[in-house]
Amino acid sequence: MMNKAGGVAVLEGELEATVGDIVDAFAESFPNWIRVVIWIGRLKYEGQPTDTNTRLNRVLSYTDGEVVAAYHTKMRTVSALYRRIDAPTEDVDWTQCRIVADRDGKHQIDLVTDEPRRDLEGAGSDPYWDQVHDYLELNRAEVGALVERLRSSGDLPGEKKKSGRGVLSYFRPGT
Repeated sequence: MMNKAGGVAVLEGELEATVGDIVDAFAESFPNWIRVVIWIGRLKYEGQPTDTNTRLNRVLSYTDGEVVAAYHTKMRTVSALYRRIDAPTEDVDWTQCRIVADRDGKHQIDLVTDEPRRDLEGAGSDPYWDQVHDYLELNRAEVGALVERLRSSGDLPGEKKKSGRGVLSYFRPGT
């Protein structure tokens, strides 16, 4: 199912398995991950669309009581997964695929249709992508709310589970 709102096609259902596989591949390298941010940008060369994409990511992890941002650098392990996005989205003329997935299963997949393709020339240093590179700094309040949500549900990595109450809690491991 696809909904369009303000130049963004939001896909529901078709990409669920692919996004899950991509997030799983990223999570293997970051056991304390709390959010994975992936943007795929379709590029143009000399004004014409190309088959070339730029892929950016940030993996936010909760380590030693703070959120840290890092890059997933094992791109060979996820390249085939990225290509799986093309089939279910072939009817959408998207310029960017933005994926944000949280440890507790919440996620958003947006196909941006109202922004132009970025140039292939200089794509690696295009300041437009700073919003991915600087994701943690630009979204500090939202990430703080995510940490609290994960903490309250007991899903925040690296933190001990709250101890149980009552006499039966003495018999449960880890309490």
